[in-house]
Amino acid sequence: MADWSIWQALEEWRNKRHELDPVFAYAGVAPELDSQANRIALDLRRSPPTRPLLSGDKAKDEEEVGRYNEAYFRHYDEPLDKVEQLLRRPWVPEAGPIADLVRQELKRIRDLMREQPGTHPQFDDLDGLIQHYLHLDHPAVMIDPDVLAARRRMLIDVAGYPLQVQHALKDPYNDSVPPLASSQFRDVLHGKMAEYLEHKWLHSRVITHWYISLALDGALARKKRDATDDTRIASMMKRRWPALSIITPGFDQADQVWYLVLTLIAICCLFFEFWWIAGGLIFWLYLSVGGHQRERKEIEARRAQLAARATSMKNTRDRFAQNQMTLERLSFQLRQLDEKGEYFDDTVFALLSLHQSEA
Repeated sequence: MADWSIWQALEEWRNKRHELDPVFAYAGVAPELDSQANRIALDLRRSPPTRPLLSGDKAKDEEEVGRYNEAYFRHYDEPLDKVEQLLRRPWVPEAGPIADLVRQELKRIRDLMREQPGTHPQFDDLDGLIQHYLHLDHPAVMIDPDVLAARRRMLIDVAGYPLQVQHALKDPYNDSVPPLASSQFRDVLHGKMAEYLEHKWLHSRVITHWYISLALDGALARKKRDATDDTRIASMMKRRWPALSIITPGFDQADQVWYLVLTLIAICCLFFEFWWIAGGLIFWLYLSVGGHQRERKEIEARRAQLAARATSMKNTRDRFAQNQMTLERLSFQLRQLDEKGEYFDDTVFALLSLHQSEA
């Protein structure tokens, strides 16, 4: 997919999930409004009902003319209602003054049709105002194009970030995104989440779902890493047998060197008949063997616990990805899976509570 782009992916998602329409509309992207405006223009150009022939019976003719006037009004009132529906659709908020001008023109046309029933109104001004509203180019209402450009960039940078990560993960040679288990990725993700929370116009259940799924993927990757990293598991233990590796965590063979030195010292003490020192060192070495064996058992138990939690987290992630779990239910589930807050911070839970008022 050499021609892949974030914007293209966002457009494809917008075509599939219309919940994203308000987000795109805020950035000035809503081609469906143009289609709706074209249909309205066609409706306004339809031929009106034919005036009835007069029969000479005054009462009957007045009744027929009255029905004709009502039908004539309805004929044009329906597309005018569609114009009002168009104005209620999500769009660039700065276009509000133009929408007010359109509403004023609608009122003028309706008043004219009531005052002069059966008179064909002119819709050129209305059509022009609708085009100004959609193209944001009314001469009396200046809208800075840089504002819309900035929103589209934010749409790509913030809303499109989860799609960028998903695309990068599919390509093993794509290094544009840090590994999911890295702290660098977590920092970038939380930064994007904070931006997403800050800009309310971006809020959408679809985008929130993307970010939560990404947070789950990152947490699962870190959980799997922790379950296979003995050094990391050992560092989480509260009580450890004193050893040189604790002081020098970057030196992998620290314990081997340390115990080799102690063994050599003990042998030398035996050779020079320093019995008490040699006995103490040998006893310490004996206790160290037991201490490290106990640590190994605790590490294995901790590893099994982490693996079980990773499995639970994966099951939760899969259920959420298949829309079998709501955001509200997921929030409760994650607090159980991450009691110490190692994998999910307040930003994630803020996203989970973002749409609770909509439920």
